[in-house]
Order: sequence, then C-alpha cells, then structure tokens
Amino acid sequence: MDNFFLRRRRPSTSCLAVAVIVVVGCLIAWLLVQALTTHTEPGTRRPAATLPAGIAPGDDDTLTAGPLRVLAGRAVVKDVPVGFPHTTAGAVSAAVHYWGQIGSTLKPARAYVIGRIVADPAWKTAPQDLAQGPVHTRRMLGLPTAGPVPQGAAVRLTPMAYQLRDVTPDAVFVLLLAYYETTVPGWEPETGPGVFPAQLRWIAGDWKLPAPTQDADYSELRAPPGSAEAMALGWRPLWY
Repeated sequence: MDNFFLRRRRPSTSCLAVAVIVVVGCLIAWLLVQALTTHTEPGTRRPAATLPAGIAPGDDDTLTAGPLRVLAGRAVVKDVPVGFPHTTAGAVSAAVHYWGQIGSTLKPARAYVIGRIVADPAWKTAPQDLAQGPVHTRRMLGLPTAGPVPQGAAVRLTPMAYQLRDVTPDAVFVLLLAYYETTVPGWEPETGPGVFPAQLRWIAGDWKLPAPTQDADYSELRAPPGSAEAMALGWRPLWY
C-alpha cells in the first residue's frame, strides 16, 4: 500500500512539481503521481473542509456524492481508529483514517503496526510491505533510513476530499484528494496536493485494505482541495 515521498525543495524555487511515490501491493510496486508543492510558512495549517450552507453531510449507505462527515470508528487500536459501519460512508471514513496513519509516519516500526491493524488478513505481507514506506520516504528526503527520526523531521497526509469508484455492499474503491506535507531540518516545509487510492473490502466486521492490484495514474485529478477546479473534477469535501 501507500506512502509518499516528496523531493527536497531547491531553496531558490518557491513552487515546483515533484513526484509522490506510493508503495502499493505485496510486491512493493510503485505508482507515480505528480504533486504541486507550494510555499508554506512555518506553523501554517491548512484550513479544514467546511460544508456549503444548507447541505448536510452524508453518512448512510446510499451516499454517492456530496460532503461526507468522516466517522470516528467505534474503537481505537494502538492509536488507529477501527470499527467502521458497513456503509459507503464507513468505507470512506476508513480510507481517510488509514491513509492519514500510513502517510504520516517516518517510523518503519509504526508502519508495521498499522499494517497489522488495517490490512485484509489475506494480505499476509502487509506489515513488512508498509514498513518499507518510511524507509523510502526518508531516503527521498535525505534523512537516515534507519534509527530514530531526526528531530524536526516529519510528514503529514491530510485527506480533504473524496471520490468513489465501483461501489458494492462489500467493496468500495475510494480516491482521496489530500495535502501531503514534509518537514526536513534546514529546509522550508513543503505542502502539495496528491491523489491517493484505496480499495476497501468488508471482512471480519470491518473495512480492510486488500493488497493493491491497480496501478492507474490519477494525476489528472489533482487540484487544490476546495477549489472550483477540484469541484469540477468531481471532488466532494470531507468534513471532520
């Protein structure tokens, strides 16, 4: 599955396209998605998605479009929300939480734990596969690939919008439009939008991530979250 790597910014460049590399599948296949980074002042936080006036967030199994309230899950296992409803909104919420966890760590041991919790039991190598994500992320950011995370280094993935594909009662393919932020000591923080896919399967009373099999390029769907361009491309806001 997935973790993403942004190249370090050249100090003289305030805006540039960089490759976001996503670890997918039990064989660690790679998807390339273009993300546009923009200058972000230290301490600046991206605005949360808000609902248009008069529109209620959807949270039932008939949801196909419109704003969606991200559900919290019924329980938390090792800081990972689990126990989502057997609904479309439940699947999207699981994708949001799982991606947020996987894309926001530089610790291989943490990614290993996340894999044990969120992966379909049939994806037997998920913990080992996901643990490779932070290693590659560190390498792309010029950080040591082993040992403690250097002080001040961090990554954060924040889903802001969603699309749906191939919705069935027990399987939902979710696309997330998210901000991906990297912080490296000695460099300005970088933030850019990217498109992140997640196939969810209902198994053992919860939504789980099977071993990814698709390698489609969704870069044409990349746009600033909340923009008119994003809305025209079919993105619907997430509400936290």
